[in-house]
Amino acid sequence: MTLAGTLVLDLLALGFLLWVLNLVRIGRLYVGYGVILVLLIGASAGVVSVAPLRSSMDAALARLFGAGGPLVLALCFLVLLVAYVLTQVTLLANRLATLVQELAIRNADEAVRKPSSRPTG
Repeated sequence: MTLAGTLVLDLLALGFLLWVLNLVRIGRLYVGYGVILVLLIGASAGVVSVAPLRSSMDAALARLFGAGGPLVLALCFLVLLVAYVLTQVTLLANRLATLVQELAIRNADEAVRKPSSRPTG
């Protein structure tokens, strides 16, 4: 891979990292998911940027798939896709937590307003 290609992929990785960190910051992605994605993006960028790692990865990919160049692009797409899916799961989980809290508050209010049906004596 050329130096220009490595720089472009490193810039893409930096963009992905900033996007994931922003999603965590605004609460649209769980911190745990963010950590996983940051590690995945960092490992991918490290393999692409460090020549010995890249050479061994290219050799392994060449043995498995024949050519490894397009695979890097596919992996970047998969990281983007996983980040999107985890964002949607996080939004759903946040909505569910809000709904459960609202139901608990309503049930507590009803219990306080309703007179006790226990017999006294």
